Amino acid sequence: MTVAVAERKPQLTKQQKFIAKYQPDPIRFQVDCLDVNPVFVWSKMVEVAESVRDNQKTCVYAGHTVSKTFEAARIALGFLFTHKPSTVISTAPTFDQVEKILWKEIHVAHTNAKIPLGGKLTATQLDIDPSRKWFAYGFATKPDTVTGEATRFQGYHNEYVLIIFDEAAGILPQIWKAAEHLLANPNCKILVIGNPTSAYGSFADCEKDPTWHCINISVKDTPNYKEGREVIPGVAGREYEAAIRNKYGEDSNEYAIRVLGRKPEYTVGTYLGKWLAKAESDGRVGEIVYDVTAPVYTFSDIGDMYSAWGFVQFIKEQIRIIDFYYDEKGIGLPGYALMLQERKYKYGGHFTLPDVFPDGSNAKSSHSGQYTIDVAHNLGIDFEKINPPSKDEQVRIAQDLCDLCWWSEKARECFDGLLDWRKRKNEALSTPDKPIYFDEPVKSWGRHVGDMFCGLGVAYRSMEIGGQVIGYPVPEVKFDPHEKSDNNQDNYLLSLSRL
Repeated sequence: MTVAVAERKPQLTKQQKFIAKYQPDPIRFQVDCLDVNPVFVWSKMVEVAESVRDNQKTCVYAGHTVSKTFEAARIALGFLFTHKPSTVISTAPTFDQVEKILWKEIHVAHTNAKIPLGGKLTATQLDIDPSRKWFAYGFATKPDTVTGEATRFQGYHNEYVLIIFDEAAGILPQIWKAAEHLLANPNCKILVIGNPTSAYGSFADCEKDPTWHCINISVKDTPNYKEGREVIPGVAGREYEAAIRNKYGEDSNEYAIRVLGRKPEYTVGTYLGKWLAKAESDGRVGEIVYDVTAPVYTFSDIGDMYSAWGFVQFIKEQIRIIDFYYDEKGIGLPGYALMLQERKYKYGGHFTLPDVFPDGSNAKSSHSGQYTIDVAHNLGIDFEKINPPSKDEQVRIAQDLCDLCWWSEKARECFDGLLDWRKRKNEALSTPDKPIYFDEPVKSWGRHVGDMFCGLGVAYRSMEIGGQVIGYPVPEVKFDPHEKSDNNQDNYLLSLSRL
């Protein structure tokens, strides 16, 4: 007689029980294991934590002082200790933002945890088992080394990965692209969070992408605002909302960013934000056509590593930016010569800034040691020199130029680069209500695009192209921006030569 033996369920280890209990309930982990007072848990905290649990990509547009960094730090610890093995990577635009904002909160939560979490905690790293890539790490991405940082970023692979972008509006595009490569399976997640200070860019564009689950946190959502008293210490409420409203107005960029957590009409601190916003609202971005009958002029800012090239036609009163090329690998003049040939335009001239001329900062070619201008000539590129005025005057010229410019779809990256061209923020003196800027641009890719665009503006004002002076006023002519021009009548440059 055979006696049936009941199957025994495998016994879970203590760690497995812990994970099974808390992995499905991130807020319960924060309350039971970390330093979160259950009285201070509110709806948006829950929404963000559960979105990271349920979605691969979570984007949070947040107003000022709505506990976004507080919650992101505790989500980081929750993911790390309830997923085995896991890697948590955080980044922010500057090292101070990494160490003194998000990782400061991680230290507070880890130190004040209600249970001993373990691991070796340093300023921006928490190691549990490095041999299994079970750790959390925070680093900043420097603009001048972004290519290397992006490559390094792609190396953090594991069974479970959580990427956190804090102050996500300032994260460079190359890092966004690198992060996408880490999302290899549904267990790999990304949380991007911050004030939506930029109207354009990867952070702003998340709301247009259905693969992102987007959450908005307004000051008006907080318990402090709703109840009109300090329910949660340190969280913004009615007093803060009223101060921003009275100072800037409800229709201002500052109110949209700081109170409502909504992206502004144009990016705060940019040199051309207001003018580019108008260009887009006027329909001057992505619609212009290339006129095969008119010559194409190039304007460039050439550096040892980073270079920006704009391809421009002048048709009637339009400045048509029909194409754009950005080099972040330092391919050098031989590469540029090939790039120009491949585009097969009928070139009217090549204009560049003084850096590549004998008295410039890039006078000698890094590839040959010869004068850059001579190497270019031997490759078939005869540069004409742009002599820019003072920086302030260049910016004014660029602002004036925007009203005449149209960008083709192929030049949209140029438009995006100009949107990124912005002043460097003085973090030490700035407050959430009043940002202070240095009189110099951020060292980002947009700086090179901005310099190229300023060169175009200077040339348009004061230089001769192909023997024909441009920049003079012409009789007002009504025109169709999408029409092909007749070489004998509509070519802007030729019409100017007749004046």
